[in-house]
Amino acid sequence: MKQSRTIGINLLYMNRRLSGGSITYGINLINELIKLDTTNNYIIYVNKDCIDLPILTSPNFKIKVIPFYNKVVYVRYFWEQFLFPFYLLKDNLDVLHSLGYVGPVFCPTKHIVSILDLNYKRHADSMSYSKKVLLGSMVKLMSIFSNKIVTISEFSKKEISEGLNVKENKITVTHLSGSNDKYENIAEIDIKYLYNIKSDYIIAFGSPSSHKNIMGLISAFSNLQKKCTDVILILVGHQHNNNELQDYIVSLDLKDKIVFTGFVPDEQIFPLIKTSKLFVFPSFYEGFGIPLLDAQSTGTPVACSTAASLPEVGNDGALYFNPEDIVEMETVMLKILRDDSLRQDLIRKGLINRSGFSWKKTAEKTLECYNFNN
Repeated sequence: MKQSRTIGINLLYMNRRLSGGSITYGINLINELIKLDTTNNYIIYVNKDCIDLPILTSPNFKIKVIPFYNKVVYVRYFWEQFLFPFYLLKDNLDVLHSLGYVGPVFCPTKHIVSILDLNYKRHADSMSYSKKVLLGSMVKLMSIFSNKIVTISEFSKKEISEGLNVKENKITVTHLSGSNDKYENIAEIDIKYLYNIKSDYIIAFGSPSSHKNIMGLISAFSNLQKKCTDVILILVGHQHNNNELQDYIVSLDLKDKIVFTGFVPDEQIFPLIKTSKLFVFPSFYEGFGIPLLDAQSTGTPVACSTAASLPEVGNDGALYFNPEDIVEMETVMLKILRDDSLRQDLIRKGLINRSGFSWKKTAEKTLECYNFNN
């Protein structure tokens, strides 16, 4: 009979006021582990902001709340480095898996750390200097003191190996999936009516972070508008009062052609993508690219950047462009909009590609990482 182990999963990095791939990763991984593993015992460590995470229940999984609020990153680091190890000692773990780039440096058990990418090095202007230095220092320490590193793409594995001087055999790739694997049952919502959209539209996720390349997308869309005047651009998500972006839109006379949705509930994301004519992913850098798979799952053609991990994730289910080349971006978008045969081919290949990713596969590969002896 297989002996059970006690495995800790460190979610102290989570902040419910924020969204992002690392949070999607944590929740979906744990929910699939709950379905998959009835042998081992798990302790899920959360901060006081995350008591109500949408995590399934199981007799061999329990949640332990570490008594701090994750409102300031320095508070999280203080608890994680100086106080959290005492909780780990008491719980007598066999393995700790820290999912958010950082865990306790002096971990009293075998330690696996998920380092999803090196965005803090590649696009450092998206965070303050002090945060960049702190995160960079902590990630470097994790690369030294952890027993294993988990990352989410072959691209990130190569970056971590070269950028942090880590042997490749210490790094395991566990590809992620889309934000929801139950994409066959997309709710039928009159999304155009709900968002007062009166024409065909291109859609993208409008994060204000510079590496998302929204300024570049707007430039390409401005050129596209001269040839497709009846199509508008929908940007999903908050812009956090990005005055520079708004001024740029006004300067291009696109104020009536670009719509910012603000916050969109999860149940409306897929209908918004599905009803669009085209999904665009213009990023300069992505460790994985969950929205790309979300778009493919809805049967929406995808125009995508060639940067970082995106071709690895999208495979042949997207048409690619150099994100630095505004003319090429516009050309690719226009080609998809005008060529129905190409559209149908991208939709077909996208659905095939999407079927190759699942959170169950992520959990199975992660569970293999927990069974190590060195």
